Amino acid sequence: MLNMIIGSYMDESFDSKQSGVFVVGGLLGQGVPFFELERRWEALRKRPDIDIQYFKASECERGSGEFSKFIADPATITAEERAKLDSISHEFLSLITRPVPFDSRAYICAHGVGIVQNDFYDVIKDPKARAILGDNPYRLAYDFAMIQCAWAMKQLGDAYAVSFVCDEHQKYSPLAYESYRNLKHTNPTAAQYMTTFTSADDKKCELLQAADAAAFEIRRALNLSLGQWKGQLRKQFNVLRDSTAMFLITTVRLKIEENQLVNVFGEIGVFVDRLEGA
Repeated sequence: MLNMIIGSYMDESFDSKQSGVFVVGGLLGQGVPFFELERRWEALRKRPDIDIQYFKASECERGSGEFSKFIADPATITAEERAKLDSISHEFLSLITRPVPFDSRAYICAHGVGIVQNDFYDVIKDPKARAILGDNPYRLAYDFAMIQCAWAMKQLGDAYAVSFVCDEHQKYSPLAYESYRNLKHTNPTAAQYMTTFTSADDKKCELLQAADAAAFEIRRALNLSLGQWKGQLRKQFNVLRDSTAMFLITTVRLKIEENQLVNVFGEIGVFVDRLEGA
């Protein structure tokens, strides 16, 4: 009998050039920690020296949208401007790791699944694979992300289940709900740990903005670890990793062997226990 519902706020982060990694990720948590994160996220967003309508990690990185006021020219961001943008994103990510004031415990977990886009688009050149997977990685990524969340509930025990809230993407949002419905009907093992699905506008939902921030850092980390990009992990990712707020990151690489579709998984970090008792 269920007596504990864990919320999963998820968003996607990807390169529109069909390269790098397509990530669906976000946050797992419940009641009070999520309430406190939402409250403190809004307060930070409205703080006079920041004062933005919403937080979006990619805009903060590029100095665009709500963050254009912090830079003079997006094409030539100065060191001082970069430091300002990084300090803002660092403050927001720090709220995820310590959402409850005067409590050092990490009640909220970040998680993510990354689809290697080069592999995906190579595989769907096969018409049969394309018929199964679709013409973009969105649905597949949500399939794996939802299964990942259901697996986390299984590790916690039969009394736990997950409720999903996803971004209302103008083009792809119906595919996320389709993934949820399909898994509920075709994967009974996962279905018993999945309760409800809803979507919301990430520009109006603080927790989806936090999910976006986590997914963005996970995508950067996966691109670096897979050799898609060059450079080092950002301090923003380390905020999540060093606080053990990072639950599980999974990469999915697809290929066809002997006319069979094969996926190859890789994992970084598994932490489930902090969801209990939150």
